[in-house]
Amino acid sequence: MAEKGRIVGIDLGTTNTLVASVRNRVPRIVPTDKGTLILPSVVSLSPRGDLVVGGVARDQMVTNPKNTVYGAKRLIGRKFDSKTVQALRSYYTYEIVEGPEGDAAVSIGGRVYSLPEVSAMVLGQVKTIAEQFLQAPITEAVITVPAYYTDNQRQAVKQAGQLAGLTVKRIVNEPTAAALAYGFNRGLDQRILVYDLGGGTFDVSVLEVKDNVFEVVATGGDTFLGGIDFDNRIIDFVVDAFHQETKVDLTKSPIAMQRVKNASEAAKIDLSLMQNVTIELPYVEEKKGRPLDLKVPLSREQLNSLTRDLVDRTFQICDDVLTEKGITRSSIDEVILVGGQSRMPLVQQRIQEHFGKPARKGVHPDECVALGAALLGESLDTATDAVTLLDAVSMPIGYGLATGRFRKIIDKNHRVPTQKSFRVPPPTKPGAPFIEIDIFQGDSEFIVDNEYLGTVKLPAAATGKRIDFRVDDECLLHVFLEDAGEPREVKLATRDTPEVLKKAIAEAMTKRSQQEEREAAEKGGLFSSIKRLLGGG
Repeated sequence: MAEKGRIVGIDLGTTNTLVASVRNRVPRIVPTDKGTLILPSVVSLSPRGDLVVGGVARDQMVTNPKNTVYGAKRLIGRKFDSKTVQALRSYYTYEIVEGPEGDAAVSIGGRVYSLPEVSAMVLGQVKTIAEQFLQAPITEAVITVPAYYTDNQRQAVKQAGQLAGLTVKRIVNEPTAAALAYGFNRGLDQRILVYDLGGGTFDVSVLEVKDNVFEVVATGGDTFLGGIDFDNRIIDFVVDAFHQETKVDLTKSPIAMQRVKNASEAAKIDLSLMQNVTIELPYVEEKKGRPLDLKVPLSREQLNSLTRDLVDRTFQICDDVLTEKGITRSSIDEVILVGGQSRMPLVQQRIQEHFGKPARKGVHPDECVALGAALLGESLDTATDAVTLLDAVSMPIGYGLATGRFRKIIDKNHRVPTQKSFRVPPPTKPGAPFIEIDIFQGDSEFIVDNEYLGTVKLPAAATGKRIDFRVDDECLLHVFLEDAGEPREVKLATRDTPEVLKKAIAEAMTKRSQQEEREAAEKGGLFSSIKRLLGGG
């Protein structure tokens, strides 16, 4: 007899996705139909015209790169016109286009899919996997996101879950879920730092854990720093070495570049266990009708040299997060490593040097986020061993000024749920019938560097009325306007990018293009070409 439906925890990753379930109070990762614990977060259009997900899709990254979508986690919930997306468009082998609501979308086989639709295919696959393994219907889930995700990105992930047929009980930050997996029911009284270096993003959070109360006191991160960027350094090295030897530019062949990409990632993983590897690819290209083989040795020392600045950047972010809250390194009781890239020996060595203690063993870097999400789901589902999560706003929320600057309303690291109020400003143009308040989220004082969340459009008569920004337990924003003395929720209109932002983006992209041209001239154009053909930030 089939069991009743149960709630699962899902870690929707840049590279891989995992699903976990709790049984007899013990969380476990649900294996896929291939017997592995991970599902590649890849969607592809097969030669037969079918959309496929997971390992089968990943296998097509070499032969069908234009119709294979990977790294969607870096794009989901972002506006097509945003500075970030415009900068990324040329980095991927598939086509990034504008969706009907102004969001970034992708074109697969000539059809446009939203990023929530793409992510829903991955979530739908793990839903099916869980149902088959657990012999029970799966209708509810807790889904994790990077702590540094904006409101739009969180909303997009929630939408993806709904498209996959799931009721998303909770969106929870990945470092918080990892801390939950570490400390649940252990009776701890500790201050822990979660160092989360995944495939596409880096997060750091400091939590106070006391029994089953998990309070986030500081958080920070970079949604464009992850394992992909480490892979790209190896790819650059390999392509450059091959070019020096053969005078053949592999960046002109998407298939060759995908083979190099796969081999570089495998070499990186091997170098966590070995001191030296050789990247070998037979018949990677040809010259004057003669096949060329690639054979490039790479040592762990060389890899460390290629990527040291990336590792340094993660620790700079850690220090910034600690400094913002006046937390000393010595006051951290435990450091937990999350994400596959945190396995890198250089990262673990730097943890020891930076915090004066080794990272906590016994916490699986790939599995702990999904396990923590499953534990939270079980707590929500049964109300036993109740967990109290006190999370925080990862980035300031505010609105744009006519000058292109950003006025903060809710500060970073403010505990949620929270509410902050301000008065509706007068129309920017005297006599205008409407007031438009463009809402942004980010750390910069300029709107062009922050994420546009949407616009509140109000009649001019609303000038001087109170507006409330409310952020709920999931770090999702709700906007309320004072109406007849009572607050009324106002929906954000997000179809049109504000003109002031369009102008700022155009100026920023012009400066970026000029800078890239200078760099290309200095480096012979090789590095710039590589970056454009690879799916990294």
